[in-house]
Amino acid sequence: MGCLLMEGKMLLVDVHAHLDIFGGEEEVAAAVERAAATGVKAIVTAGVDAASNRKALEMRQRFPIVKAALGLYPAEAAKLAEAEINGELDFIRSNRNKIAAIGEIGLDYMEAKDETDKEKQQKLFETQLGLAKQIGKPVIVHSRQAEKEVVETLIRCGCKAVVLHAFHGSLSLAKSAANSGFFITIPTNIGRSSQFRAIAKALPLSRLLTETDSPFLAAMKEQKSEPADVAAAIRAIAEIKGLDAGETANVVFANYQRLFA
Repeated sequence: MGCLLMEGKMLLVDVHAHLDIFGGEEEVAAAVERAAATGVKAIVTAGVDAASNRKALEMRQRFPIVKAALGLYPAEAAKLAEAEINGELDFIRSNRNKIAAIGEIGLDYMEAKDETDKEKQQKLFETQLGLAKQIGKPVIVHSRQAEKEVVETLIRCGCKAVVLHAFHGSLSLAKSAANSGFFITIPTNIGRSSQFRAIAKALPLSRLLTETDSPFLAAMKEQKSEPADVAAAIRAIAEIKGLDAGETANVVFANYQRLFA
């Protein structure tokens, strides 16, 4: 397979970042410029609450390669009244033509205080899955300490356009998710994560995407990740699978296009 190139660079994508907390305006602009120079053609910056959702839309306006994902993070279920949640979901619906995905949504049992919190998270998750279906958008899903419940919910709700971000479930569960047509991201910390190396080895390349979770999940501890770092994730995947880096980037970018087009 030939390598898709743009001005001699691989076509790269970061499907999950948080540019709103990366740094100040100049720092964000410099990071986006470095990403573009590296070959990154799209950065999906995700909202988690009302403020970050609006910042994601602002970033989309400022930078041509930035795409916005809007959503309510699981912990918001315990913070917001039902009317506040409905108001934000109406806002997301009204901006459906400006967004690439619904996210970051899902379940986080580490942050849930009790079963009531878990139930609230589940309700919010399923409501947002319904919204994504209604407006025809993929979902970017968080699943900390609730991987099994998340995958079961996605399958039960008949979801197809799914990105599982920073997935730490069992390898068998990851395979089940891939067999259900979901995509799983490989972050930039793959070099120090046996979990992500195992996923990269076991899953077909057609089910993988790259992310930074910027400024988190950096290749080195105590450092910030940034969108340009997806190049390192591609090289790591290619090495694990015994493929050319260009071929690997080609397939991953095609995965992104297929899901987000």
